[in-house]
Amino acid sequence: MTAFQSTPAFGSRRLGRFGVWSDPAFAVGLVVLWVALAFFFNRLPQIDKAVSSLFFAATNCATGDATRICGEFPAADMNGYKLLRSAFMALPIVAALVVAAILSRDLVAGRRWHHERVRASAVALAALAVGPGLLVNAFLKEYIGRARPQSTSLFGGEQPFVAAAEWSDACQHNCSFVSGEAAAIAWLACLLPLCSRQVRRMLILPMGLIIVTAGMLRVAFGRHFLSDVVLGSLSTLVVFCLLAWACEYLARGSRVLAPR
Repeated sequence: MTAFQSTPAFGSRRLGRFGVWSDPAFAVGLVVLWVALAFFFNRLPQIDKAVSSLFFAATNCATGDATRICGEFPAADMNGYKLLRSAFMALPIVAALVVAAILSRDLVAGRRWHHERVRASAVALAALAVGPGLLVNAFLKEYIGRARPQSTSLFGGEQPFVAAAEWSDACQHNCSFVSGEAAAIAWLACLLPLCSRQVRRMLILPMGLIIVTAGMLRVAFGRHFLSDVVLGSLSTLVVFCLLAWACEYLARGSRVLAPR
């Protein structure tokens, strides 16, 4: 049994290769969870403030202004952490290239939409483009306007603190809400349907640790609040679930309508 398992055309299992990811009830549940968490972090902004403060080292201001907070996020200057971050940033790129190669090989071999691995590969790549690409980086980070922790007056910056999921003009470009890197690293979970059950079981724990560690590094660096990381990661999973459900719905319908 190979890591990227090949399975026959759509059919025997109700949810196919995607499993629960293509269940519309699960997709709706993730959407509701995203909205609930956004509301939770918005109404309790002290959570974001408290978590970020754990990684902030306050210092005396050079100007001697006692009303201003000065300091830094020391982890952002540690070479080991920066190297780890670079490795995490490379993972989705490498994985996407592997998935694209698998999809190309399947298409050259004559496999098409009714082959489950073709659909799983196509949906995974589409989720990367739509989730971290369009939804997160092109829309949320550009228009919500939340200033990054290090830019706020709470942690040595000059911009006001803005609660999660709250429209603001505190930031004009590449803002804090939500984390693009967290969204991208969470995309690795979208590759699980491509793997055999045995490999999935082996990958779940290390993959989960990578996703959590990568997200917390963004908080430790002062580049994102906890809510940015949580909602960024969940955004990708929401997109993947919706695409997987739509894909399997269309595949099921086209199979029924196909001439016999």
